[in-house]
Amino acid sequence: MDSVNQFVAYFQDTDMWIGLGIKLLGVAFIIVALYVASRILTSMVQRVFAIRKLKEESIVAQRQNETLSKLAQNTIRYVIGLIMVLTVLGQFGVNIAGLIASAGVAGLAISFGAQSLVKDVITGAFIIFENQYKNGDYVKLNQEVEGIVIEVGIRTTKLKGLNGQVSIIPNGQIMQVTNYSLENSVAVVDVGVAYEEDMDHVEDAIQEIAKEVEAKYHDMFVEPIMLAGVQSLGASEVVYRLMAEVPPTQHFAAGRILHKELKAGFDKRGIEIPYPRTVMLPPNSSSEGGTTEHAK
Repeated sequence: MDSVNQFVAYFQDTDMWIGLGIKLLGVAFIIVALYVASRILTSMVQRVFAIRKLKEESIVAQRQNETLSKLAQNTIRYVIGLIMVLTVLGQFGVNIAGLIASAGVAGLAISFGAQSLVKDVITGAFIIFENQYKNGDYVKLNQEVEGIVIEVGIRTTKLKGLNGQVSIIPNGQIMQVTNYSLENSVAVVDVGVAYEEDMDHVEDAIQEIAKEVEAKYHDMFVEPIMLAGVQSLGASEVVYRLMAEVPPTQHFAAGRILHKELKAGFDKRGIEIPYPRTVMLPPNSSSEGGTTEHAK
């Protein structure tokens, strides 16, 4: 009974409730203040990098500013979140100094159990500081996942694919990076024509079509379109290869343009692009197409 009475008396203690209320108000004030500070600091960082981005003429520098802006904002949120947790714990009597002192020993123990996390963070730091890719770059990671980089974080990288899907890859698993946005791209287009066509006539036609495409899409092609020559001899076609240097990541669009203009140009000049045909012979037909006669 004495224990029960003490328990009831504890909850009936007015001073205890007043002290708890003061602590809760202090915690609420700390959370609100740090939240406002986080919003102000992230807004300031975003504005500073937005101004820098406007002053930069290079697309690469603009993407780098965007990447660093998101990284700085995330770092501010993490640091303020940690400060918030430690301050709230201090309001409830937790020894913050002892907690920080023991963090080194605890961190060593945790690191053995979270080696993949540590690897992700270290690899992410190298990706950012070595400028391997930035927000807005079109990349292929590990020769498997490709898309536009929408966020480069300390632990993960987010890619948006052509179909809109978002892939999140831990940085520690990134072994190979293919960046299509660092240098000019090369569009490679193969087109087949029938064996019956005159090769000199076909090559002259391709050169003429290439010049027409360059004049029509002058902003697309950095260098003149080059006819590399005969790429292969197929079962029913002679394959010609064209190559064109274009701005970064524009090789997909340039390839579609060339295919369209080559088809239209060949049709205009009477050059045949071969396609499969099926010949139907009626029963009891000879190979020449005539009907066989049965002896009477």
